[in-house]
Amino acid sequence: MKRRFADARSNDNIIDKEFKNYYINEEEFVGNISVLKINKVKNKWEVDEEGRCILDNNYTWLEMYPEEDNYCITIMCDENHKVKEWYFDICMQNGIEDNVPFEDDLYLDVVIVPDGRVHILDEDELMDAYNNKIITKDNYELAYEIKDKIFNKYVNNKEGLEKMTQKYISKFLY
Repeated sequence: MKRRFADARSNDNIIDKEFKNYYINEEEFVGNISVLKINKVKNKWEVDEEGRCILDNNYTWLEMYPEEDNYCITIMCDENHKVKEWYFDICMQNGIEDNVPFEDDLYLDVVIVPDGRVHILDEDELMDAYNNKIITKDNYELAYEIKDKIFNKYVNNKEGLEKMTQKYISKFLY
């Protein structure tokens, strides 16, 4: 299991960046929201068959770490703050170290694309971790419980997700 920090310290592809973190206590969200302004990258990242770009020069990632939940949301935005995707990392725990949020990755991920497509990623990694006793049966089951929670809260309520996203993009990116 790997720990991933919001400031992208282990992402060698990001050459120049700016990072800020904020603690939010509002009705729709309680937790840390980090802004990762990506000024320069070695290589842009393109995904899906159409080559949708999720990382490039002047992109911004708005990362939301709910205080009492087992996922974080990375809202990947292009240089015009247009959402390219919502990436949900399911994790054992969220935490904060030296004012930088982190998650302890639990392998399974959910991606929502603005056009409505949904991808479940890394189920094979989750199964391998379970089979190799890196995680317990409870951890394995937790990953799927959190996936279902993400579906109920966000996939099945994309309008609410978009409204929340626009609120925080307006608050932190302009």
